[in-house]
Amino acid sequence: MSSGIKVQHVIKPTPVFTSVLEDRVKMNKYLKQVILEHREKYPKSNTSNVKAWHSDWKTHEINPKFQPILDRSLEAVNFINKNYFHCKTMIPYISEMWAMMYENNNFAKRHSHNTCIFVAVYYVDVGDGCSPLKFQDDTEIVPENGMLIIWPGMLHHEVPPTKEKRMCISMNFKHKEL
Repeated sequence: MSSGIKVQHVIKPTPVFTSVLEDRVKMNKYLKQVILEHREKYPKSNTSNVKAWHSDWKTHEINPKFQPILDRSLEAVNFINKNYFHCKTMIPYISEMWAMMYENNNFAKRHSHNTCIFVAVYYVDVGDGCSPLKFQDDTEIVPENGMLIIWPGMLHHEVPPTKEKRMCISMNFKHKEL
């Protein structure tokens, strides 16, 4: 059967959504402290495509102090899901969440989150000139403090080696039926 499958490619622009939170200064001050405390308590990093320290995939279940950014991110994903993709029969939820701290020469290999409807990253504390988030078509988004980026999980992305710090929180979103 598989030898009879033909592949044809349809080129369709894929959206990447960005927003900078109005209350980012207060939010980032709070989240920076939460991440530093979490790293102190859990210094061992996960092994993944991210070649920098990062917390467990289920950090949102381990540490309730991340709830404010989870709520904001889920609100944004729900808005995008309903108003851009017009999906009203599926409810997104956060399946994984982890914090990351990139330092000099840390990077993330090219990868995707194919099993997720959306992926998000929120930037808590980034240095001027830190590496961008780079997507498969070479679109680059330069992070700034307080920026939330959301994209479909199938998009390949990477972070080139950075010369500046990047403290951020990433989330995977899946969905359940109504």
